[in-house]
Amino acid sequence: MAPLIGDFDPFSPEMMADPYPVYATLLRADGPVYLDRRGIWIVSGYDDVRAAAKDHERFSSADGIAYDKSSLPILFGVDPPDHTRLRRLINRDLTPRAVESWRPFVEQICRELLDAALAAEDVEMVNEVLVPLPVRVIAAVLGIPGDDVAQFKAWSAGVIEGFNANARLRPRSGLDDGDPDSADRRRAAKKALSAVAGISVYFQTLLDQRRRQPTGDDLISKLLAANEDQLRDEELVWLCLALLVGGNETTTHLLGNLCLALIDHPDQDTLVRARQELIPGTVEETLRFDPPVQSVFRTATTDVEIGGTVIPEGSRVQLSFAAANRDPRRWEDPERFRVERQSDGHVAFGSGIHFCVGAPLVRLETSTFLRQLLARTERIALSGPFRRIKSPTFRGFEELPLHLTPRVMA
Repeated sequence: MAPLIGDFDPFSPEMMADPYPVYATLLRADGPVYLDRRGIWIVSGYDDVRAAAKDHERFSSADGIAYDKSSLPILFGVDPPDHTRLRRLINRDLTPRAVESWRPFVEQICRELLDAALAAEDVEMVNEVLVPLPVRVIAAVLGIPGDDVAQFKAWSAGVIEGFNANARLRPRSGLDDGDPDSADRRRAAKKALSAVAGISVYFQTLLDQRRRQPTGDDLISKLLAANEDQLRDEELVWLCLALLVGGNETTTHLLGNLCLALIDHPDQDTLVRARQELIPGTVEETLRFDPPVQSVFRTATTDVEIGGTVIPEGSRVQLSFAAANRDPRRWEDPERFRVERQSDGHVAFGSGIHFCVGAPLVRLETSTFLRQLLARTERIALSGPFRRIKSPTFRGFEELPLHLTPRVMA
């Protein structure tokens, strides 16, 4: 019999505001937990999550990574051989070496955004800095014209809003009766469908344009040149959508979580300011300590035994990356944020064939942002109450008002 942990709701407002006490409870269960009210299995231990993420044959992504099953030809929602074809096509353009060529452009965007923020000193960081940075970068990588970037971001936000609304799960009855969130969920779903339709038309048009007039240096032109009829246009459109959404939303959340971690841990802020060789480690520790993607879902394709507990075939299984990243069996003092920690091995980017293809770009953007922020400020502090996004899957901010104290240059 699988262990049950009371009647907690991992998708309640309280849980979404601070999920880590519940993760600690899950980890004490020392194995998979079955949550009857949601009809899901939760895998939280580091070794178990890492092994399940690598086991794409028994833990399939073909039903999508959200709670509700969906079958879409999108990179993180397909299994081999389709996943192999999609991944092979973009791997070479998102390696650390390939991404390094974007460093001057990323540095330029960081300078422009931080110039404006520092001039104001009091700034709402999310909308003024943390959203524009990755949006402008991924738009340039894909070859999106500058005039279209605002629409590009609006579509991306619409997709994520629908995803978040869907992820605020209903009980297994699936009934909306008496559910105060049902109207919001339907509204968000409609907005997401509209966004996907807009993105599909946009990228199909862009694909046609690049076929006629390839630029050679943007990712869409490179995809078309390398494709050789491996992928259908529908698959190329969904691949672009995955890069669009994955390339900006999660980076925005990571940047916000990084800012708050340094504010909440002034001793670590002081340490990394004094020793800027710790910047890459600070990024990795943020990914471990407070990852932007908290979990993903898989479907068990057969009965799977984990730690003496059998997860039945067909079960929906939640792999909790955030809980695994605080497993005391893997990490010493996991609740502490320590920039000197050897954080390599965290599962914030997943593991196995679905390891985040954009991880090198995320690391480049985040480390560049942090380096410039530290070099140009004496300190950062909250200037008002922040507001978290309402999502059990993503962790980040809707609003993060900060006061930036500029560094006095000698």
